[in-house]
Amino acid sequence: MRNLSRLSSILLIAVLLVVPVATVAAKENTNDIPKVGVQSIEVLVNARKVNFPDQKPKLENNQVLVPLRFVSDKLGGSLKLKGNEITIFKGDRTIVLVIGEKTATVNGEPVTLGLAATAVNGRTYVPLRFISEAMGEKVEWDKVTKFVWIGSKDIPELKDIVELTDIKPYVKYFVGKEHLMESCFEGCKTATKVYLVSADDLPFTIRGEAYYRFDLAYRESKGTVSIRATTTDKGVMGRPLSYLNPDSIAIYKAASYFTEENVGDFRFHYYRVSTPNTESKNYKIENADYLVITAEYPGLIFVENPFK
Repeated sequence: MRNLSRLSSILLIAVLLVVPVATVAAKENTNDIPKVGVQSIEVLVNARKVNFPDQKPKLENNQVLVPLRFVSDKLGGSLKLKGNEITIFKGDRTIVLVIGEKTATVNGEPVTLGLAATAVNGRTYVPLRFISEAMGEKVEWDKVTKFVWIGSKDIPELKDIVELTDIKPYVKYFVGKEHLMESCFEGCKTATKVYLVSADDLPFTIRGEAYYRFDLAYRESKGTVSIRATTTDKGVMGRPLSYLNPDSIAIYKAASYFTEENVGDFRFHYYRVSTPNTESKNYKIENADYLVITAEYPGLIFVENPFK
């Protein structure tokens, strides 16, 4: 018993000595957080992305401007153009605005836009304030995700928006790394199904934890590139990613994160693209066809590489 008590005391002292060191180390690494590149502004209607085939949303004078037609269509409005005058019919609202002017009318009543409507390459841009005040929609700008939320913010579960498909056409990506096909849903076994996901399917949740976007991030001090996932996954380790390239073996990457970067429920997980002295040295992310999220799910989650 005396030896056991002594051993317990030694372990306790060791823990007390280690904890402060770990805390200091985290603080020292704050300046080494990878810097995210330019992020696109995304517009969501009821938590689903609006597709902009040519002109994209933009930030001007600290205000978000969005192409009007695509948002109007997504909200169920019809749009008519006559010269510089645009008329939108939405429910019981008739909205009239003129390109170059800072006011519009809703059922004949004036509404201030903040910024004038502008025409760029045949597309009419309006400030978010127009969507909320003229079209009567709930609008929120999230500077963390760079998302414009219009309407509901209820993010769907992945399995409710994407159907499972057979894994057979994708087995070729796992040659020599067959263990990465293992899925631990209702017991660990080789997966037979996959979810094929595109960037347009974001955001979605995996077992209630949201995934908003993937971006490239750069650590200039070391000349490294990482993928940053913006998520609400608060797990200590974070879910791993695998990079699938048809011309090389699958590359497995664990997540890293910086507690100093946490914002509310948001967590930012980093996955190195290449690591010196490993099988991923000199790896180029643009060569990957898919990013695979490892999760306890009915199938493997294949995200089409948004960086190709």
